[in-house]
Amino acid sequence: MPVISVMLDRLERLTGRPKEDVIEALPWIGVHIESIDKEYARLEYDPNRPDFSTDYGIARALKGRFEKELGIQRRNIDKSDWKIIVEEKVKPIRPFVIGLLAHDLLLDDETIRQLISMQEDLHQGIGRKRKKLAIGLHDIANIRPPVKYGTVGPDFKFTPLGYKHPMSIDEILKITEVGRLYGPLLSKKDVFPILMDSHNTVLSFPPIVNGTATQVTYRTKDLLVDMTGTDMQAMEDALAIVAEALWDAGGKIFSITVKDGEREMKTPNLATSTARISPEDVEKLIGLKLDSETIVKSLRRARLDAKEDKEGIEVRIPRYRVDILHTVDVVEEVAYGYGSENLTPDFGFKYSKGSELEVNKKVEAIKRVAVGLGLQEVLTYSLSSKQTLYDRVLRDPVNAIKVESPKSSLYEYLKDCLSPDLLRILSENIHEQYPQKIFEISSVFSRDDYSEIGVKESLSLAVAISSDIATFTEIRSLLDTILLRTLGIRAEYYEGHVPFLADGRSAKCKVGSKEIGYVGEIKPRVLLNFGLRMPVAVFEIDLSSLI
Repeated sequence: MPVISVMLDRLERLTGRPKEDVIEALPWIGVHIESIDKEYARLEYDPNRPDFSTDYGIARALKGRFEKELGIQRRNIDKSDWKIIVEEKVKPIRPFVIGLLAHDLLLDDETIRQLISMQEDLHQGIGRKRKKLAIGLHDIANIRPPVKYGTVGPDFKFTPLGYKHPMSIDEILKITEVGRLYGPLLSKKDVFPILMDSHNTVLSFPPIVNGTATQVTYRTKDLLVDMTGTDMQAMEDALAIVAEALWDAGGKIFSITVKDGEREMKTPNLATSTARISPEDVEKLIGLKLDSETIVKSLRRARLDAKEDKEGIEVRIPRYRVDILHTVDVVEEVAYGYGSENLTPDFGFKYSKGSELEVNKKVEAIKRVAVGLGLQEVLTYSLSSKQTLYDRVLRDPVNAIKVESPKSSLYEYLKDCLSPDLLRILSENIHEQYPQKIFEISSVFSRDDYSEIGVKESLSLAVAISSDIATFTEIRSLLDTILLRTLGIRAEYYEGHVPFLADGRSAKCKVGSKEIGYVGEIKPRVLLNFGLRMPVAVFEIDLSSLI
């Protein structure tokens, strides 16, 4: 959980309320007090509220609670003639850049500290450790527009922030702590992104370090914020949060034009979004019977705009509230605005006795029968490797579901069947006593274009036996016994191809008209792929369709 340090005197000044009131109100806006002394409070906030990464964001929420300010603040973005020109060479490395100008700021040491703290929290949170975005803060005084976003080679030199002498890009990456930490984010090693003004003054080497020429100090009155990255949505979210903080710091926000070839874009994008809720939504989700007028007032105390109309309540959400994605989130803001301390417990509900799900009862019955038949249960992960799940068993990964950023090649694909991992377990126990008989009941996953997340989860049972007499007849008899004893059904068998089963000694099975799985002996080639020394027979069926 991110933690920020705030001065109590400053928070008192920003909210216009005594420290005691501020401290008492903090938990009711969702901020947790980690520690507190006479001058400072260390506050922990939920990662889904990155607008709380400065005392300005916390004060904004508190002013709504104290009814000093209600709803969305009316902000004006003035136009500037500043441009950031994107060169084509930089786009394969780190494709996006946006920014804004803030004029007439009155910066002191604490304000600068708050801005830098926000910058780092956004890097770690929304920015995913600078992978999705990196933020640069620059004193405009030493910048001559337009700004160019281009590339340089490893020998290019400038003086990085915190250093007194020029260093090459290669030296920055190898010598400095930030270079070693964030250098791996840059995939190419021969060209690197750079932000320079029209006089070739270096603003930053993103996402690594700023240049010292544009360092922000307490003398800074006008600020340039640049943001580079790989995820435009995340960048616009973060820039909206920065803009709101700079407004609260007394600045005037000006837009910047980003010129990318023939395309031009004005940034920041601070367009509000809308949602719609009803008193019924509120009652259903938090159990409060509130009239529309109270809901509207509560939402305005939570710093959203709301109005009642014929269709219910229309809610307008400021751009910096990146945590509000669903009706549930809006209703949560109703609870915050209404005041959690005003909720009273309801003891009028009826007690009921819990009971085990029927599905679980049937699964446990199958397990007991399997153990009674001499099978040993195994448990494997829901993720497996391409080698185990596809290559060794001669399967085509055309419909494979792969994890976007796997930590290991051993766990990068969601399993769509259990049998390959049972073969892997047998291959790791070839020196143990035979016969070996194992089973697993676990979830498998398949693509589903009609589901919300595009993936369907179902329950499968797989059995594998390994011995010198592991045959189709033996594995089929196990399947028949389990189905008859636990579910009272009998499967029908018919010819069908399974890539890793021997033709003529395997079959597919169905109950009624529905295919439920396969049964048969493993091909010799697949046995060799796993280093197995004994014949193996398997079956796997879809339990979800049966129970």
